[in-house]
Amino acid sequence: MSGESAPQVDVQKMLAFRTEECVDTFNSRDAIIYSLSLGYSSDPMNESDLKYTFELNDEFKAFPTFACVLPKIDIFKALTSCPGLPNFNPMMLLHGEQRLETYRPLVPDTKYVTQARIADVADKVKGMLLSFELLSYEVDENNKKHLAFKNIMNVFIRKLGGFGFKGNNSTPVLPKKPTRQPDATHLEKTTPNQAILYRLNGDYNPLHIDPSMAAMGGFDKPILHGMCFYGLMTKAVVVKFLDNDSSRVSTAQARFTSHVFPGETIEFQLWKDGDKVFVSGATVERKLECIVGVVELKPAAKL
Repeated sequence: MSGESAPQVDVQKMLAFRTEECVDTFNSRDAIIYSLSLGYSSDPMNESDLKYTFELNDEFKAFPTFACVLPKIDIFKALTSCPGLPNFNPMMLLHGEQRLETYRPLVPDTKYVTQARIADVADKVKGMLLSFELLSYEVDENNKKHLAFKNIMNVFIRKLGGFGFKGNNSTPVLPKKPTRQPDATHLEKTTPNQAILYRLNGDYNPLHIDPSMAAMGGFDKPILHGMCFYGLMTKAVVVKFLDNDSSRVSTAQARFTSHVFPGETIEFQLWKDGDKVFVSGATVERKLECIVGVVELKPAAKL
């Protein structure tokens, strides 16, 4: 019974938990590897992509969702050291949603300091829904901190339900999928080795490279990182509505609904409503929705 674990869960201790500060920096090479892992410059003659893949380009920048992989906090290690959270099998942990809020442009060779906490926890009977919040600060030459970006991961831990606390609903809820025809569509053909490239951003889970581990997880072959097609979702908005200029991306929030095999094509349908774009992505080959989300844009600069 799920209620058997209830005495072990101490919500107040969990909500009071803070990780140690994690210090990170990145260089242009790191940003380029990330952009390559999203398929940028797959056509080497596409000059518009060079702003993400060529460090000497006048508009060179890190793609905004690089902020999701920049903090090198070990999430599983953090959760297993959290007071009030019972021990659990890592195979029971599912990454359900991701939200990124950006406040400052990412700057290479800059010091970033991140601290994480459990922002919310809720009993879902069959398991625990947990919001893991990471606040990342840019540190200037005077050692002053400026909030640069925030990541919120909603994870579900199976078999840890029954403790009664219903949560504070701190994470914004994704709106329902629009019923009208999409305003645009974008096809993203992933490559057979895309997961092998994407893992260089720091997620070395063997599920994404080792066929035997993929088989243990119930998959015919290694699967693509969910955070890779989260980046692809954001890229679809940038390509279709921002002329491939990501500087207006403010937030990106998504729910993962299915897996993607490297080499499959994802069709993104996009609905624009003011400065918000709702996105739904589905694999063309298996016709399965894999991600739904919303990308919010900063207002366009007035001329």
